[in-house]
Amino acid sequence: KDYQDLVDRGWRRSGGYIYKPHMKKSCCPQYTIRLDANKFNVSKSQRKLINRFNRYIEGTYDPSNNKDNKDGDDEGDEKSKGNSQQNKSKKDTRASSGFDLVKIINEAEDRQDWKHHLRIVFEKSSFSREKYELYYKYQINIHNDDPSEVTEGGFRRFLVNSPLQFESVNNPNTPGYGSFHQCYYLDNKLIAVAVLDVLPKCISSVYFLYDPDYNFLQIGKYSALREIVMAQELYNAGLQDLHWYYMGYYIHTCQKMKYKGQYKPSDLLDPETYEWYSFDKCSALLDKHNYVSFANPPNPPNPPTENNKEYDSDDDDYVDEPPPGMLDPEKVSDKDIETIKVNYKGIIKQFGDIPELKNDGIKNRMKEYYAAVGKELAERMVYKFYY
Repeated sequence: KDYQDLVDRGWRRSGGYIYKPHMKKSCCPQYTIRLDANKFNVSKSQRKLINRFNRYIEGTYDPSNNKDNKDGDDEGDEKSKGNSQQNKSKKDTRASSGFDLVKIINEAEDRQDWKHHLRIVFEKSSFSREKYELYYKYQINIHNDDPSEVTEGGFRRFLVNSPLQFESVNNPNTPGYGSFHQCYYLDNKLIAVAVLDVLPKCISSVYFLYDPDYNFLQIGKYSALREIVMAQELYNAGLQDLHWYYMGYYIHTCQKMKYKGQYKPSDLLDPETYEWYSFDKCSALLDKHNYVSFANPPNPPNPPTENNKEYDSDDDDYVDEPPPGMLDPEKVSDKDIETIKVNYKGIIKQFGDIPELKNDGIKNRMKEYYAAVGKELAERMVYKFYY
């Protein structure tokens, strides 16, 4: 619950590190994006993607066939299957207006009579040689990383380690809360891994890596659809608060992130009020502003001038200010921080009850912490001192 509340204040984790960008200083502000899985409207292009994926598993889609690779209409896609009665019945099912997303997504794994066999394994985050080798191949081929820098230790820190402790749920049809790997095996070969956090209100996508040899399947976009289905299934299994799917951060100026806005209806988090606003409304504002509070947008837009220019890290006259949505540490009082829970030498107490910690350096650190996470979380979470 603590991390869920942090996420709803714009925080995010990378391995065991939890961070929040300074949106006003960033050249590319990062907005938290989420989708209500129970209201998800699958688009025509997303249906095509699922159908193409299923056809590959079935054995009726040939990625080397240029004609088969074209994004034609659904009827054109279906014609490439042939004229058998069996394929005709599939067309009737997939092209119908009553598109059953859960059924169609699960079909790829359920059909044992198809040419290829897809197996999805959902497990707690863990290291394996197979996962690391996939990560190594992905980072070098997709992100052009230096091979010498793609290490086992880096994989563990980035994609295995997590600050979230596993919490079981009194429901046999749910995995519990914590950090997980969703592993995609095609014909018993690991081809993709989704790093996911299951939280009280959402499934949060942390990272996704895949075998570049399967780029033609658009498996990254497909995995998002499967994760939306997972949120729906967990909700239907009894986790009534869990119906959100968080896709991490959305950067409006990043073309590679445009696809996140295609999962509708999505919302973006206001960085100052921590309220949610519809993606379509936010997108129109972000077309005009590099950074904007959706709750209090400037009207009319204020283009950069000498008086309101954007932050420049080389500007010595720039007066630093707290990130949007955070308190000013200088305005946090000594009294405010006395109720912060701390773990000091293995004992949990309130900060105000430990006299030896009350030097100016430590008090300033506690004020920064209080300002960053807010009063409620500062008093609920435990700040641990390492000695």
